[in-house]
Amino acid sequence: MYDAIFSNGFTFNIFNYENYKYTDNRKGTSEYYFAYMISGNCKITTENETITINEGDIFYIPYGCKYQSFWYGEPHIKFISLRFLFMPNFDKKFYPTQVLPHNEEAVQLFYRLFENKMLSAKEIGIFYTLVGILLPTMTSCTVCRTQEIVDLTNKYLSSNPFASISEIAKNCNISESTLYYAFQKSSKLTLNELRNKIIIERARILLTTTDLPIDEISMRLHFSSCSYFRKVFKKFQKMTPSEVRKANRI
Repeated sequence: MYDAIFSNGFTFNIFNYENYKYTDNRKGTSEYYFAYMISGNCKITTENETITINEGDIFYIPYGCKYQSFWYGEPHIKFISLRFLFMPNFDKKFYPTQVLPHNEEAVQLFYRLFENKMLSAKEIGIFYTLVGILLPTMTSCTVCRTQEIVDLTNKYLSSNPFASISEIAKNCNISESTLYYAFQKSSKLTLNELRNKIIIERARILLTTTDLPIDEISMRLHFSSCSYFRKVFKKFQKMTPSEVRKANRI
């Protein structure tokens, strides 16, 4: 199960658009992104600033970033996108959306990742080699303590979705009351809603990568009943489990 979840945490694609493309991500991204602009240019407008990306640039968009993007090309827009769920951020820093300084080695690794259509341990290794090149060049910024607690909890629950409140608080080196206060101040989701969102994402992956019955998935993910699982699933996915499975069936 966890192999499927981990491998589905990476998507490497190349995108081609004609002349102009607009995307609205004001609800916030659910992954991290590195991208390489092959042709065209782009403007990304976040809550705090507008960033201009030109041909040949490598750029980064963090998890949860709320933004609008405006893509221009004469006549084509083309870029390689690396989407991932697991950021090796051992220093626990926050990296905002930004254009990164880079060298030719980094560019070649982008192309290698796109050219290898089948995701394997080798490609994931290449990806983290690329991250190792880019991460030291990135600019970090200070995050208020409550937001930092929310981010730490998000990362911890992503790997430990069934952890108790006391375990989560211990991981953040805070009390349980401080944990609840941080979510009250800095998160649109409650702690329980965040947990359910992460668990439902695991459910979605199981639905689309296995033939496990829905009631068994519900049981594996510790829901009290299959009916409650379906209710929570539809709240976050806007579709029923059966509809998601049907939509992703080849």
